[in-house]
Amino acid sequence: MSFRPLLALLAFAPAAGSPSAEPAVPRQRPLTEVRFETSADRIDRGRYLAEHLLQCFVCHSERDWSRPGAPPIPARKGAGNVLSEQGERRVVAPNITPDTATGAGTWTDDMLARAIREGIGHDGRGLYWGMWYQSFANLSDEDIAAVVVYLRTLAPVRNALPPTHLPADEAIENAAYPRPITEPVAGPAPGDALARGRYLANVADCAGCHTSWHGSRMPGLYGGGNHVETRTGSAFSANLTPDASGVTYPPDTFVAVMRTGKGGSMSPVMPWVAFAGMTDDDLVAISRALAGLQPVRHYVGNVGEARHCAVCGQEHPLGELNRIETPVGIPVEAATLARYAGSYRHPGWDLTLAIRSDGARLYGAEQGGDEVELVPVTATRFLAPGWPAPIEFEADDTGAAIGLWTLELEREHFDRVR
Repeated sequence: MSFRPLLALLAFAPAAGSPSAEPAVPRQRPLTEVRFETSADRIDRGRYLAEHLLQCFVCHSERDWSRPGAPPIPARKGAGNVLSEQGERRVVAPNITPDTATGAGTWTDDMLARAIREGIGHDGRGLYWGMWYQSFANLSDEDIAAVVVYLRTLAPVRNALPPTHLPADEAIENAAYPRPITEPVAGPAPGDALARGRYLANVADCAGCHTSWHGSRMPGLYGGGNHVETRTGSAFSANLTPDASGVTYPPDTFVAVMRTGKGGSMSPVMPWVAFAGMTDDDLVAISRALAGLQPVRHYVGNVGEARHCAVCGQEHPLGELNRIETPVGIPVEAATLARYAGSYRHPGWDLTLAIRSDGARLYGAEQGGDEVELVPVTATRFLAPGWPAPIEFEADDTGAAIGLWTLELEREHFDRVR
């Protein structure tokens, strides 16, 4: 099940799609003449975001794999990198330095902003979904301005690279992901540490890496088990939820782990070298936001023999410890369940959820997907084992359902359509 545009809560990797004779044209808005004013504060903020939270140079630079965490090579910062190449499939993080011949030196401010937040290249093509623009779409208008201003200050590096090239079916799927941003994007309210933590975790795309998108079953958002591969290694991502099988660190320990990569022992597949430069306040805010997630029972490791995991359907270390457990719900009146039955549609995606009641229980299915039982923990909030996140129904003054929300760090609303 997918609850965001890739889906970014969306099935995080494109599946092989149905072939088409014509390549798809990604949705996009026209470019504007906007120019972001440069200031010292914006440069500093943009540097912090690009070098740490957004991990820009982890992809857009060559890295020193001989050092713990494989930090970006300073002299190649932003000069781009071939991330993977297998047969005709090639994924490239382009040169984003201000070099006019091989980099972004001729791109306008809005070309950069649109590429980062909306997944549309300066030439109008759809960028590879792994650019994480689905998460970067959450960047506030001020933060995207700061990032663009900072990128202009990078030293130009002459580095010609080949373009990304995807097989035809994957290219068609890839072109379906971009979503234009046509309304202002605000950041978290000043002084709201929890909202800031949610904002930081969403923009950093923690769910993207720490959710098992590729297994036959969805354990839940942030529940770990995503097999992340690079040209130099691979690892299963950790469960970040506050279950005993996940991350239960107190905030100060979380900061220490992120700052040092567990003393340098953490796999460089996890870009802790970027997060290590974040402030204590921001790391603590993320830690506290993660502590509020729905716990997911999913043991995941990277040491030892890979065994079948019933929870995600993959083979990974510690997989044998996992069992599918049916949560215990509370009684909800049949009349209430009947009011929730219907179809719910996300206004921005081509995604509909069908909810039905058999009088005693509630069931839900994504269009074309299998039904799951929705387990009530309150009269409006339901766990959804096998979906990314719990849901909560929204009712009007008469008690009639008018919509539902997905309930994790990035909350999404579906409108009832019938």
